Amino acid sequence: MTASNPLHDESPTAPLDSTAHLMNRISSQLARQLTLVGPDGRRRPSLPALVVVAHGSRDPRALRTVTALLDEVRALRPGLPVHLGHIELNEPLLADTLATLGDREAILVPLLLGRGYHIKRDIPETVAASRVRGRLAGALGPHPLLAEALHARLTEAGWRTPHDEAGRRTTAVVLAAAGLVV
Repeated sequence: MTASNPLHDESPTAPLDSTAHLMNRISSQLARQLTLVGPDGRRRPSLPALVVVAHGSRDPRALRTVTALLDEVRALRPGLPVHLGHIELNEPLLADTLATLGDREAILVPLLLGRGYHIKRDIPETVAASRVRGRLAGALGPHPLLAEALHARLTEAGWRTPHDEAGRRTTAVVLAAAGLVV
């Protein structure tokens, strides 16, 4: 059993049993508040919330993939508020995520391959129905990195590019995508 150190106990309900403890708590609270003020004395603007918009899927691997992505973003940007909203099939739904943000600013990043109906209609209408001041980023594709990832997956699956012109003209690859499972 270890005793707690009352000088470093930040609990708001901890007893103020010494002047040193009181000064420690005051300086901690002041330091937190000062991070909100810039050198010029004006309040620093808060970061916009990042809302990752996933399609949603019945396949549990999709949710695990998206959750792992968000965990990575949070680890890389610890001060950035990162949220998840699904268009359908999984919780939380985008409308519910936006409702929790109130009227703050948010950047919505859709994890969708193309600029289809969800990006043109569903997401903007959901944002318009909320109080959020939202900006929508573009779809993931087409992007050279996406093409490289697709090529790598095709190669892993056994596909080989024909070496001659005639072979390339008679070979086709069809990409069909629904949801995000990486």
